[in-house]
Amino acid sequence: MAEQLCGQCGKTPAIIEDLDVEPAQGWCLGCALALVKVGDPIVNYRELQGGAMYTHELAERGTTQTLRFR
Repeated sequence: MAEQLCGQCGKTPAIIEDLDVEPAQGWCLGCALALVKVGDPIVNYRELQGGAMYTHELAERGTTQTLRFR
């Protein structure tokens, strides 16, 4: 099976899939963490190979829930 690439940058292997979009979109660690830094983390996701790193990063920040900007 071919490795899924990040749907954002298209260059790096995806480590998580965002389940809030249809079809699910893959994200690499760098692109997913960029969303965390701006306050819009992916919280409904499935871990792919390496996805535990994203889960760990969310846990290090103390929460996986944020308020959306309006």
